[in-house]
Amino acid sequence: MEFVLLSILILVVIAAVIAGRMTDNGNPYPFKSKSTLFTQVEKSFLALLEQSVGEDYKIVSRVKLVDIIDFKSGISVKSKRMALAKAKNKQLDFVLLDKQNFNIVAAIDLVNNNNKEGHKAQKDWFVGGALESAGIPHIRMKVKAGYKSSEVRQAILFKLGKKAVRQPIVKAKTIMRPAVLSPTQIKASNSTALAQV
Repeated sequence: MEFVLLSILILVVIAAVIAGRMTDNGNPYPFKSKSTLFTQVEKSFLALLEQSVGEDYKIVSRVKLVDIIDFKSGISVKSKRMALAKAKNKQLDFVLLDKQNFNIVAAIDLVNNNNKEGHKAQKDWFVGGALESAGIPHIRMKVKAGYKSSEVRQAILFKLGKKAVRQPIVKAKTIMRPAVLSPTQIKASNSTALAQV
């Protein structure tokens, strides 16, 4: 009996030592604060998005795919489990929400063909298919310098099926007003017109 208790005690000590080594010298929280939440590209594009569509939509960043989609009714448990396994690690760069009711309007991903700063280089077919199935427009914006807010706005509105409202070009023009004629001037112009006929 004493041997069994001694064996259990030795196993507990060994387990504690192994667990201590796995948590970096006994510290279960080996974290520090990052200096910034966004990369430089994300900060720049977020500012551009706010200029472009910030008056119309609320912009949320770094949203998990599973936070904006749900399962259709009648799906088997096995199919749900398989789809969830594929979707749970997917993330969208930005999501546009309706300002009034916070309904989801569109998802925006930054695309970088050079694959710098962790942005997507190739289209993620699963994300595109999931968003299309859910009826959420997926806007993929190529990372490049020199975007104008009007270009971004037009691209987003085009994808949403809306026409961009252009600012009217105001040109100065002369407005011709009808002359007010006296009765004698009217008779004279009528008699001149009759004489020419």
